[in-house]
Amino acid sequence: MNIKNLTNGTTLIEMLIVILILGLLFAVAFRTIDATTYQSRFDATTKEMAEIIKAFVGNPDLVSDGRRISFGYVGDLGQLPDNFDGLIRPEGTNWKGPYVSRKFIEDTTGFKTDAWGSPYQYDRDNGYIRSAGNGRRILTMKITDSMTDLFNNRIRGTVTDITGAPPVELWSRISMRLTIPQAGNLVDYDNNPGPDGYFEFTPENDKPVPIGNHRLVVKKQYGTQDSIVRWISVIPRSNIVADLRFATGFRNNLKYVEESGIAWGSDTNNIGFRVFNSGDDLTLDSMVVTRLVDDSTGVNVTAFYEQVRWEGQAIWDYTHPNRAGVDDVVVFTTRPVIARSSIASFDIMAFKNHKTAPPAPSVSMTNTRISIRFSDGSVIDFVPQTPP
Repeated sequence: MNIKNLTNGTTLIEMLIVILILGLLFAVAFRTIDATTYQSRFDATTKEMAEIIKAFVGNPDLVSDGRRISFGYVGDLGQLPDNFDGLIRPEGTNWKGPYVSRKFIEDTTGFKTDAWGSPYQYDRDNGYIRSAGNGRRILTMKITDSMTDLFNNRIRGTVTDITGAPPVELWSRISMRLTIPQAGNLVDYDNNPGPDGYFEFTPENDKPVPIGNHRLVVKKQYGTQDSIVRWISVIPRSNIVADLRFATGFRNNLKYVEESGIAWGSDTNNIGFRVFNSGDDLTLDSMVVTRLVDDSTGVNVTAFYEQVRWEGQAIWDYTHPNRAGVDDVVVFTTRPVIARSSIASFDIMAFKNHKTAPPAPSVSMTNTRISIRFSDGSVIDFVPQTPP
């Protein structure tokens, strides 16, 4: 009897121990499963939130030719959407979505809730989205550190011509147009550079710039109406300096009259040519020969000239012993005035093969390509021929 009771008592204790151990194992397993489930849902939710933010403001890692190309909804419409629907349904004339990934497009409601099945909280004014998580830990992810970073950026710089000169008195005739998205549509900021060429599009002059790739067109509203087109990539917190240079002069109104260039004189060492003024009345201060090249071989020609004439009148004479050559600026003693839509004739006289030698052999200018830049920035380029 005592042995039986002892045996039964030992079995009951063992059973209690086994139950206790099993309880502990279940508790540990439950916590492990709960932690694993939480981590899985946490990872899925944070990944989804990150993708939604990229839909709002683009992916900074997408770059082409060194320029960011992805700016999401904000880059196209210049604002944040009222709700998540704007990421998948057209809004505004410049909407180029959908902005979410394909898997979200196929499930147009699933991406609006977190991995726990709760709707995301979206605060448009303060720029964040939030998940309630498991009810104990809230997940918050910022769309931007500051709204200013997205919408109040700056572009500034200078506009000059091929010579590096500012527009001076022509500033009001140089137009600038920056096209940006604003409130769902494209709008134009019109501007002019100052006389010194400086310009800016900034919040301070009521032209704040949102993030995105924006088209800037600078145009001369006179003469040949040359233009510059530049795409500017504006990232958050931008203060971009964009220096723009025309490929011609601001006063590039003089056009070479075709077939007017001749090499004349007994040694054909004089050049004559005519120009047409396509712009306003023009006064010239100086000129510079920028190139002398044998047109058949491409070899530079060594030659220096002694005089410049306008309408047969000498407007520059060399001072012995220095003749003028390539890249030498000659300042006119009499300033030619060329009326609008008129033609003027010029001669460059007595090309010699040495800059300073008192007597120097003449250089024939037949078949020598010459480029001349006048003080207004106009560039004349031609090959003089020997008249029959």
